Amino acid sequence: MKIIEHATAASLWAVAEPLLATDPANNTHQLSALSRILQLGARHGERFFAVELDGMLVGCATLVDTQTLFLSVMPDEAATALATWLRTQQIALAGVIGRRDLLKSFTDIFDREYSVHADLLLYQLHGSPAFGSASGASRIATSNDIDLLIDWLSAFEAEVGMIAVPTPLAERVRRRIADEQIVLWCDRGEPVAFAGGNPLPAASARIGPVYTPPPLRARGFAQAVTAAASVHVQRDRPRTVFLFTDALNPASNRCYQRIGYRHIADHAHLLFDRRAT
Repeated sequence: MKIIEHATAASLWAVAEPLLATDPANNTHQLSALSRILQLGARHGERFFAVELDGMLVGCATLVDTQTLFLSVMPDEAATALATWLRTQQIALAGVIGRRDLLKSFTDIFDREYSVHADLLLYQLHGSPAFGSASGASRIATSNDIDLLIDWLSAFEAEVGMIAVPTPLAERVRRRIADEQIVLWCDRGEPVAFAGGNPLPAASARIGPVYTPPPLRARGFAQAVTAAASVHVQRDRPRTVFLFTDALNPASNRCYQRIGYRHIADHAHLLFDRRAT
């Protein structure tokens, strides 16, 4: 196995796109990270790695702005080779995200104490999404919704314990509004829930985050807005649509199953003990 560090996201993308497209579901974190960096540039020390066997690409990984490594699908021996190389090069990682089986191969060799930040269930939409019976209708968020969405996204990130990112929250919200990536569900004209929707390469898309303020929950708004976002991300072309759920949140899992999402794989986000040497 040979590990090659690429200087830019564009350089890695040029060789990795066909590989990532073979399994857009399990490579969705890589597709999302690389497409975002290709659009915005690498502003926070992002790094890009390829794993080759006999001159053929068999896996890749992106170290994003939180010092979290996103692993593509790859053979177990590629994951162990990458872990060995990163450890030898003394490249610091705050965490790693990927398919559960690959994470075991990686962490066995990377040899750092870690905790599970999130057990993630990967779901894929089958058929047309079911909106349920919630009252109201959807609309695309506009610049008039910025303050509301900053408040809601801040509350969402606090609730799920999201790892802090360098890009300010307001900048992230404005960008997603400009790209028409946020759908609101409104009841009696007032926003009651939102869902993000991110079109990705390989004719795929990912939904998230989804948030309903606590006083408005259990009324079907999360199902309705997720269904609306699932339709919206396919406005330009048919796409295979995915989302991640917290394995420990039965309510959200039931909600997405009612829409038409089906569990297809197990992923996880692991955090390394930064005090380890």
